Amino acid sequence: MHDRTNTAQPARAAVDPRKRGVALIEFALAIPMLIILVMGTIDIGRLIQSRMIITNVAREGASIASRQVTVDPGLPNLLIASGKPLDLAGADGRVIVTRISASKDPTKPNPTIDTQIVTGGLGVGSKYAAGAANMGLPANLYNWLKYDATKGTSVISSVTMVEVAYKFRPVTPLPNFVAGMLVRDGGGMILRSTALF
Repeated sequence: MHDRTNTAQPARAAVDPRKRGVALIEFALAIPMLIILVMGTIDIGRLIQSRMIITNVAREGASIASRQVTVDPGLPNLLIASGKPLDLAGADGRVIVTRISASKDPTKPNPTIDTQIVTGGLGVGSKYAAGAANMGLPANLYNWLKYDATKGTSVISSVTMVEVAYKFRPVTPLPNFVAGMLVRDGGGMILRSTALF
């Protein structure tokens, strides 16, 4: 038979109140850093997603527009729809489709803007304009659009550009606390993407 007389439970170790206080202070110091980390992750993730969306919209739009003989006036609306969840048609978005055509007239050898369709309420302009140097195009591309008297034509007949701009607005209050973080231009950061075909 077993002796059950000495089966008393061991006494629980007494918790030092100072250790409990230190743990509470460590938690109080760590929680703001965790909150900042979570907020930063949310806004950086949204920023990357927004950048990817406008880049894809610009590329696909320029690819579609370059295959058309004339730029379809409904193309910007198609691009706006493909840019969801971003509101490219509202006050924070802009889509600009521009086609520059080569000259066929030896007396006027410079290319001209054939079509420029602008939609959206964001106040940014196109970098492709008649008054800009080389109409905003790289010099070699601009020269390929100029009429070449020796060939009786230009190297290429036209180039189509799609510019997409979007004002990214953070959803967390973190940028308000960190000076200069993502907050420019009245509470947001303008993202731009351009594609040429």
